[in-house]
Amino acid sequence: MKKLIYLFIITLILVGCSQESTKKPLTKDETIKLIQKTIKNTNSITVHADNTTTVTYDKFTTKFDETLDSKYDTINQSALKVTAQSNNTKFKVKPYIYNLSKNNEMIFPETNYISYRAQLADRNYLQDLQADVVNLTDIVQDVIKKDSSDIVLKDNTFSYEGKSESIQSLYEYGFHFSSMHQISLFNQITDLKVVSGKYTIDLSPTNKFMKQLDFEVTMTGKIKSKPVTIKMKQETQYKDFNKTDVTPYKEDELSE
Repeated sequence: MKKLIYLFIITLILVGCSQESTKKPLTKDETIKLIQKTIKNTNSITVHADNTTTVTYDKFTTKFDETLDSKYDTINQSALKVTAQSNNTKFKVKPYIYNLSKNNEMIFPETNYISYRAQLADRNYLQDLQADVVNLTDIVQDVIKKDSSDIVLKDNTFSYEGKSESIQSLYEYGFHFSSMHQISLFNQITDLKVVSGKYTIDLSPTNKFMKQLDFEVTMTGKIKSKPVTIKMKQETQYKDFNKTDVTPYKEDELSE
């Protein structure tokens, strides 16, 4: 009798293993839908990114490096820390911190504003920047879904290489992470065109959280009729979905 029971248990285990092994992997469309569901149910997130952007304009090449850390909660709480560097003294960039907690804002380094409107404009800009940094919905809509025919899904990683519209969308996303956006001149680029680009998006195995986005893009454009070439490389990590503790960054964490 005991032998029969053991055989029955072993059979159940083998059947379970067999069903698991024959379980079909999700299709691209099914994976995309699950990513969208995960994003919709995300209330807080932590982001870390390293961005290197090289801009060639008017016979000069400038390299911008930025590290960005963001903690975000939908209930009016966020913390943003940026360290930035430029190898061109003509285009100086600065580190900064922006903390928001229940409508109380702190910006470091502290600035003496000419007027309230100037202060409000600065704070509105930082709020928009924080929102853009954590906006994963646009990554799905403007990158993954646009490339759904050509994108490759293997082992929980999306990958693509080419010149589709999605590459420009990634450049625009990366612009928020690049210290070049601190320079007025480089906010005047027109006639943007994709030269080349590639990206990978790593997903968690079960819930399909976006864990990492890495991309490299090369763009051309014009500033005041003069040609400009931008090469951008970014590594972005997303973590602590719905577990992010939004503690404010301190002024002494600023790094020159």
